[in-house]
Parts: sequence; structure tokens; C-alpha cells
Amino acid sequence: MTAHSYLEYALTLLGWLINNGIWHIITATGLFALPLLFRLAALWLKAREQGADEGDAGSLTLAWMENTVYTSLVVMMFTCVPLLSVDITGITYDVQRSKQCNYLVPTKPEQTGYASLVNDVSGRTAAVPVWWYLVHTVSKGMVSAASATLPCKPDLRQLRFEVQHTRINDRVLGQELTDFVQECYAPSLARLKQRGETIQNEDEDQDIAWPGSNRFLTQSGYYDTDHARSPRSAWPYDSKRDAGLVDTGNGGYPTCRQWWSDADVGLRPRLLAQVKPDVWDGFRRLTYPRDQFEEAVLRSLVSPRNMAVSQNGRVYTGFGGNTDPTVMNDLTSLSATAGQSLASLAAFPAFDSVRQSLPMVQAILLMALVICIPLVTVFSAYNLQVVMMLTFAQFALFFLTFWWELARWLDGTLIDMLYSSDTHSAWNLVGLQNTQDDILLSFVTGGMFLVLPAFWMGALGWAGIRLGGVIEHATRGGTQKIEQAGGSAGNKLIQMLETTIKGGGK
Repeated sequence: MTAHSYLEYALTLLGWLINNGIWHIITATGLFALPLLFRLAALWLKAREQGADEGDAGSLTLAWMENTVYTSLVVMMFTCVPLLSVDITGITYDVQRSKQCNYLVPTKPEQTGYASLVNDVSGRTAAVPVWWYLVHTVSKGMVSAASATLPCKPDLRQLRFEVQHTRINDRVLGQELTDFVQECYAPSLARLKQRGETIQNEDEDQDIAWPGSNRFLTQSGYYDTDHARSPRSAWPYDSKRDAGLVDTGNGGYPTCRQWWSDADVGLRPRLLAQVKPDVWDGFRRLTYPRDQFEEAVLRSLVSPRNMAVSQNGRVYTGFGGNTDPTVMNDLTSLSATAGQSLASLAAFPAFDSVRQSLPMVQAILLMALVICIPLVTVFSAYNLQVVMMLTFAQFALFFLTFWWELARWLDGTLIDMLYSSDTHSAWNLVGLQNTQDDILLSFVTGGMFLVLPAFWMGALGWAGIRLGGVIEHATRGGTQKIEQAGGSAGNKLIQMLETTIKGGGK
């Protein structure tokens, strides 16, 4: 048996442990036979209602009862009686997709934050009925096979999220970066303005907008001549370089170029070391040069606001715009963008919350379904149609994993297409410096995590499987509170803006 999330890994065994306990109670009390007796009695009463033209009522009743008993015994044996033993070591956390795409293999479940939950079920053995073991194996196999058909692509939105939320945890390094800005970057930027040097294009303008400017590093008269104003212990005192500066015995005065670029001790390599290794693994799988994505990450890391550096990147006008816009088109687009921006304050946190919570809700629903299996089967008097409904329900829940993988792949592909075009500069790699632009795309890709599963449930209805409404309602209900919580901060901000606007208009 396999699992596609850490929570599912632990809850799968927990669900079957509870399932076994419920079935033991049903068999120990003899309740397993009661629904079957009621069904046989109903068949006997139905036979008595038959007219004389129906033939021998006794033979008819006997045939009905035989069919019912045989069917019930088969259903009971294959779907209710636990036969195949499973413990926590028999459940595998699926890493095939990671190996297929040469991703960083995820941490073992017992080494994650779910370790306490895994330990609670470790050492305990559950038994799974033959039919449900087969359904689990086949369903997971189909999910893995379907996911394997998707081209390998890093989750760019998650990658961007990781970069934008990377912080400089070393307080000493953070203070040193502040010193560098004050002693090197600010004087160089002021000198550039005093000299009246022209900025030829947007790339040059963006290049000087951060401390690691290539222009200041390579052009003479900037970082090559400026020095640190206080001694730095990582550089020994150099009488030639530090002529005229006092030797305090606490180190030398590196040039700003050395202070930024020197291997191991420079700010640049030490800042890059603050980023998680799996983030670099994700960037290496992209088609961008190493220097380009390292600069993009550094820009995000050293930015005072850390994310919203630029909002001025316009994408080509496609389905959301006009090729030759008129004044009214521009006004309409401006109004729509303003409305989308206000809506995004609530929607985007909600989308992110739902995106993170959906696999957790799926794992809980799968556990709940496993727990319900013996009760529902017994209450249906071992009805074969009910068993098939439960089978398709479990398969449908398992297959949601593929739809979310597809949504993630579409999201990453659209982001890659958007920011790899010539209309976006290299400094804004995969939108690292752009968190509120391209709102329409974010709405579409965020909604796909709910729209695709809803379409899947509706498609099952085409086959006559009435599961869509039940599972969709359960999934939606499980994420609704999370979605509301994720968007609550945005809603409050919108209310404050409305109050401010109304107050200013009085």
C-alpha cells in the first residue's frame, strides 16, 4: 500500500485499525446477520404478494433467498472480513515521481512534523479485506501512472514562495549587509548621480537598484575604490590596500568588491548559503543560467521589502486585453484591474490556504471512508451496488491527487511561459520580484485546484455514479473555513480601504 502525502501515510493505517475494531464489534454482537435476516424476510413477504400467475411462489422465494445469501456471503468475505495484515512498515510513502524527475527525495514521514502521529500507530497491525486492498493498489497505480505522463517541471509557485519567504536568519550577517549598503552601495549610487551618467535601458536601471549591482562591481570608480569603513575580521590587514587606515588588529578594510564577492567570506556566497538546498535544486532543473537565477534569488533576499520590488512588468495582451486598445478599453481595463487587485487581497491568501490544505482534507476523507465501510456495507444488507458505490468513491478520492498535480503543472507552465518571454527582464526571473502583477493568471490557476476536482466529480456522474455532489460537498466543506481564514486579512484590509475612501470623500 502506498501514500502520496505524509498525513495520508499515518491516517491510512489508523483508518484500517478503527475499521477492524468496528467490524470486530459487529461480529461479536451478531449484528452482521441482522440486516441479512431483514432482507430475507422482505423477500419472503414479496413472494407472498405475488399472484397465482407468477408460478410456484415457494420455488421463487427459495431462488431469491439463495441468490441473496450467496451474494451476501461473497460481499462479506471479500469486503468485510479482514484477511491481509498491514503495519506501518507495509505502507510506502511514494517517491517515484521525485525519482523520475530527479527531484530531491522527500524526507521520510517519521522524520517530519508528523513523526508523533506516525509513532502513535507504529507497532500496531491492521488487517485489510481482499477487495479493498485490491482497490487501493489499483487506484494508487493509476494515480502514479497518470502523474508520470505529466512532463517534469518544478512547482514554480512553491519555488517562488520559498524564495520570497527566505529570511536572513543570521543577525550578524544581516547587520553586515546593512553596513555594506551604508558604506558601499549608498555612496556608489550617489556618485553615479553626481557624475550624471546616463541609464540606457530598463536593464541598467534595474541593475543599479540593488547592492549587488554588476555596474558597481565591474566599472572602475565604484566598488573597486570604496572600502569598508570599519575593520572586518575575515580580511587580514593589507598595508598596500589599507594605506592610511589604522591597523586595530581586528582585521583589514576590504574593498567593496572584495567585501561582496570574495569566496567563502564575501557577502554574496554567505547570503546564498541562507537559501535551502532544495530551492537550488529546483532552479537547476530550469533552463536558466546559474548566474541569472542566483542574482534573482539574491535580489529577493536583500530587498528591504523582500518581495514587492517591482509591479511594472506588463505581459503581452492576450485574451484579457485588446491588441489595439482605445481610451475606453484602457479605462475599462484599469477599472477591472483595480477590482481584481482588491479581490486578490482576499482571494490569493485563500487560494494558497486551500492549495496547501486540500491533500490534508483528502487524507482525512479517505480515513473517514475506510471507517464507514463496514457500517455502510452492513446497513445495506451487503448490497453489491452499495459496495461498487464505495469502490468508486474511494477511487475518486485517490484520483484527486492527479488533478492537483495537473493543476500544479499548469500553474508552473503558465508562470514559466509568462516570465520567460522577452517582455519580462531577467531580473524578474519566474516573477520573483512580482507578487501582485498578472492577477488574472493567478485567479485562473488558483481556481484550478477546485475546478478540476469538481469537473472530475461531475464526469463520474456521466457514468451514472452519483458521487460528485457528496464528495465535492465534503471537500469544499473541509476547505471552506480554511479559505475564509486565508482571505480574512484581505477582507479586513478592503474594509479599511473603503472606510478611508468614504471618509476622505466627506
